[in-house]
Amino acid sequence: MSRGLEELRKEIDEIDRQLISLLARRMGLAREIARLKEERGMPLRDERREEEVVGRAREMARRLGLEPEVAETVMRVIVSRMARKQAERLERPEWWEHLNRVFGDYPGQLKVVRVLFSRGLRVGEDGKILCGDMRIPSTQVAKEAGVDRRTVEMTARTLLRDEKLRPLFSHLEPMPYLRGVAHHLGLGVVEITAEDATKPGILHEVAEVLARFRVSVRQMVADDPHLIPLPRLTVVTDRPLPGEVIEELRALPSVRSVIVY
Repeated sequence: MSRGLEELRKEIDEIDRQLISLLARRMGLAREIARLKEERGMPLRDERREEEVVGRAREMARRLGLEPEVAETVMRVIVSRMARKQAERLERPEWWEHLNRVFGDYPGQLKVVRVLFSRGLRVGEDGKILCGDMRIPSTQVAKEAGVDRRTVEMTARTLLRDEKLRPLFSHLEPMPYLRGVAHHLGLGVVEITAEDATKPGILHEVAEVLARFRVSVRQMVADDPHLIPLPRLTVVTDRPLPGEVIEELRALPSVRSVIVY
């Protein structure tokens, strides 16, 4: 007798719970390894080891009937996440260091700052959160950041009082993002993860490949590697990209993975 839809969904929910639990354990072990490497003066990145991890994941996927590319994408995301976390700690711009000094003892307020910055939401002179000139309820920002309304209001007041942060967070602007509507417009979308998002050059390399294949770029959005846990370069093109272009992008030395939407 076949199982019902709800039973199958419950099983998937349990698998998801186990996946997240295992991922948390893995990230914790990776942080311990990074700490030991720092103490011993060892390089944080071990590219040979990283490729071994990815290769092993691909081989396991083949044996289990899973597409190797799916396993590789997942493993590269996990590995690059820890590498970026270390880069963020060791090489941050001055304003980011100042931001951490101001909110270092207030993790909830730092979550609010990340939401404001990533969404292009600014703080008005009266401490209200604005999208352009439209007011955004503090409760909505609080829900997105996973904090309460008072934390949002305290964060806004702190940003306005700080001479270095006030000009930045008073002038943020939202941007129309084409990714979500690209398919409706007949456009192509790829998300690119860099080997090291803090290093320059990836935009130039990607643009060169697209220009060589005479692909017109409609939009290119790069996450801030110091604020976004898993920064990506999202490229919206005038048409879905053919396989040969995707392979060229994946072969770039600065590119870790390419996901097509």
